[in-house]
Amino acid sequence: MGTRSLRAPRASASPSSNRGHLIGLAYVIALSGVRKRYDALEALKGVDLEVEPGELLGLIGPNGAGKTSLLRIVATLSKPDEGRVRVLGCDPNVVPGKIRRRLGYMPAEFGRLPDMTVHEYLSYFAAAVGVPRRERLRRIEDVLELVDLVERRDTLVSAGSTGIKQRILIAKTLVHDPELLVLDEPAAGLDPRARVEVREVLKELNGLGKTIVVSSHILADLEEICDAIAILEAGELVARGPVAELKARLRAGRPRCSWRVVLRAEGSPSPLEVLAEVPGLGDLVALDDGMRFTTAERDANAALAALLAAGHVVLSFREEEPRLEEVFLRETEGLVT
Repeated sequence: MGTRSLRAPRASASPSSNRGHLIGLAYVIALSGVRKRYDALEALKGVDLEVEPGELLGLIGPNGAGKTSLLRIVATLSKPDEGRVRVLGCDPNVVPGKIRRRLGYMPAEFGRLPDMTVHEYLSYFAAAVGVPRRERLRRIEDVLELVDLVERRDTLVSAGSTGIKQRILIAKTLVHDPELLVLDEPAAGLDPRARVEVREVLKELNGLGKTIVVSSHILADLEEICDAIAILEAGELVARGPVAELKARLRAGRPRCSWRVVLRAEGSPSPLEVLAEVPGLGDLVALDDGMRFTTAERDANAALAALLAAGHVVLSFREEEPRLEEVFLRETEGLVT
């Protein structure tokens, strides 16, 4: 989204007052036994999920896992066939309009965009969700600056590239300063620089007190920003918890760990040759500044001792933290077809 430094829009509420709307509310989202069917397909199979105020939750799962079905139910755009849903303390079957005024939803697909300019589109949506006329211009200017579209404000929404349209949808999602953001693949179609900027914007908005649920196939992006992760597979919630907790659970359950050693190769034979002779080591990879390998924790010291004995200078030696991708694969092991 350009090279400028992005900032979150000036909220009408401060971080404390934004959270103040949720005082006494244990969960911003509370789903219990939620089921959703499309003819013979059961997209959601009794999902229980709770999201706390101020949480930034990443939702992951393979295609067809039920992520979009779940997000549409939260956004009041679809009704479950069974189960109980509460969003911002309200029943979407009773007061969907009240929820929509406090929620920003960004779909995964654009749909048919209107023949309006970017500014007209945002103004139309701001009016539709009840932004007071006296605040609309400021809100629109803020979100246009946020997504680096100030210079495209008078161009047609439908004329933009995939990346431009994605940024327009992000602006639309934020223009009414919602307390809860529900984002389905917000980084799709964006280049690496723009993805980084989206991550920074989401972190800043979360710091302002906004609760965010975001789905993405780019697990590294979610790992960077999310407090917690929920994993859907075939319509079932198979794991949910803080990122660090899920990683710790994976680490405790795996027999081998990944290790990283940074060194100066001053001895003989080479570090690769040294480690190749150490029993129990595998997945040896030579790096510019050292080595990476896997082994059981009890055998790691033998690798360190062998390198030192060969005369190499070890600068650091540590176990590598599991990646979110590894967590996902372990939690869905045996479930993915």
